[in-house]
Amino acid sequence: MTKRRFRAAAVQTLARLGDFDYNIALATRYVEDAVRQGAELIVFPECMDTGYLFDSAEHCRELAETLADGPFVKALAALSRKHGVYIASGITEWDPAKQKIFNTGIMFDRKGEVACHYHKQFLATHDQNWFAFGERGCPVVDTDLGRIGLLICFDGRIPEIFRAMAMQGAEVIVDMANFFAMDQADMWGPARAYENGVWLVAATKAGYERSIYYPGGSMIVDPKGRVLSKVPYDTHGMSIATIDLDAAADKSIYTANDKIADRRPETYCIMALPYEQTPVCGIADRPLIPSKSVTKVAAVQIHVTDTTTVADVLDMVDHTAKLGAKVLVLPDYAFSPQYILSAKEAAALADQASAHLAGISAIAARYRCLIAAPIVERAAAGLYVTTVLTGPDGTEIGRYRKTHLTAEERQWAVAGDAYPVFETPFGRLGVMSGYDAVFPESSRCLAIGGADIILWPASLREAFERELLAVPRAEDNRVAVVLANRVDCPYPGGSVVIPPNGFPQWDINVAAPRVLRNGAVMPKHIDLAVCRQKLMIPKVDMFANRLVETYASIVAA
Repeated sequence: MTKRRFRAAAVQTLARLGDFDYNIALATRYVEDAVRQGAELIVFPECMDTGYLFDSAEHCRELAETLADGPFVKALAALSRKHGVYIASGITEWDPAKQKIFNTGIMFDRKGEVACHYHKQFLATHDQNWFAFGERGCPVVDTDLGRIGLLICFDGRIPEIFRAMAMQGAEVIVDMANFFAMDQADMWGPARAYENGVWLVAATKAGYERSIYYPGGSMIVDPKGRVLSKVPYDTHGMSIATIDLDAAADKSIYTANDKIADRRPETYCIMALPYEQTPVCGIADRPLIPSKSVTKVAAVQIHVTDTTTVADVLDMVDHTAKLGAKVLVLPDYAFSPQYILSAKEAAALADQASAHLAGISAIAARYRCLIAAPIVERAAAGLYVTTVLTGPDGTEIGRYRKTHLTAEERQWAVAGDAYPVFETPFGRLGVMSGYDAVFPESSRCLAIGGADIILWPASLREAFERELLAVPRAEDNRVAVVLANRVDCPYPGGSVVIPPNGFPQWDINVAAPRVLRNGAVMPKHIDLAVCRQKLMIPKVDMFANRLVETYASIVAA
């Protein structure tokens, strides 16, 4: 019988390189302490048995243990059996059958038996010096503590890995990590929990191991992305919290939407294609002319209100273009005083679309720029929530029909079914509209399709849409993101341009404080060469390194 509530502990400590006796004693002490505090799931960091920074592949092989008779593995199994708890830890595994070394996650059940066995998939540069890429997919297992999935550290930077586990019904994700940077803990962990509606129990190291500094960041995050418990940086200890599985069953967002049920898996097919068959393949190897590879983009934070007219909106767009912006983005329903439309209001806006686009066209032609204007489009199938891209000659380059509709939009709109990427004089552009951005698949499909810049007209309703999702949507995909938000929605303002490599400070509210004024403009120069360089660090390509054969649950209907 599954327990609906239980206590979990994430351990923050530091293994000693090559010293099994020390590391076993350390783990034993933490398990005993966690058990005293009522924990039934205890999580240790990555490579907790051996340490992490080896001298060479030979050194790693010398230390790696097998699952059958490794000293650390046997000790954890005995501790699980003795205390009747679940213990998960990262280990350095030698697989004698495959003749390979894996960066492995292992979880033991209450009887000391292996409950889940995982291989790290997304390997950092140094990982690739001695570890093989994972061959066990994205496993999720049933336990009396609920459905649990395992991943390891850098895996959290690939949205598909978390998502594949969530789509298999994972309620709790266990992350055994060696976080190198604070953003890994403070942003990516909560972001993945939030976008998937699952619990995250993340254990990492703190301290120095040779050339690596581990700041810490062990934490437990709830399915709404809220950090319930966290070990302070640069200290050793445990993060302990109560896991409520019913919270993971609640995937609700906004008034009546569901961040899992509202997915459109039939539109995500490009995510399962082999890298060599995708437009993003080799995009970094195609030459650019430096003088023509920089684009000035701008989020134009203005929309119609009781005191701001359509003419005022067009005037602000005109001024922005006059000052040199070449790609301009307006917020959701910029020509309406409402961020939520009734069927009657949507129909009226559709009737006015031609006039609004005529005004946009004149400005685009006047300043030789591109303008992304959200409208309501009337077509044979019905009304669409559409973003029209008007190019520098004043004609339409293309249009995107919103794929993920809010509950209110479903009352009158038809959903789109594609993520087009438009070749323009200012780079390859894609659009995710409003609610689309909650789904990592939207930006992922655009980036796999070769987008340099993703335009995001929005009317944000939750703080975490900007605070947790905006920067990962750019950095996960190595694209620039232009967020243009309304000022009358539940989370107003904060329009921003995010570079493909993010900000120096992970906290977007520090890096780009919110501006709430209707009429604000956020411009930025974007280097397309940086957008097409898909390496996060050497040998770590955000697309070439994906293991697409493990993503079946993401594209399954």
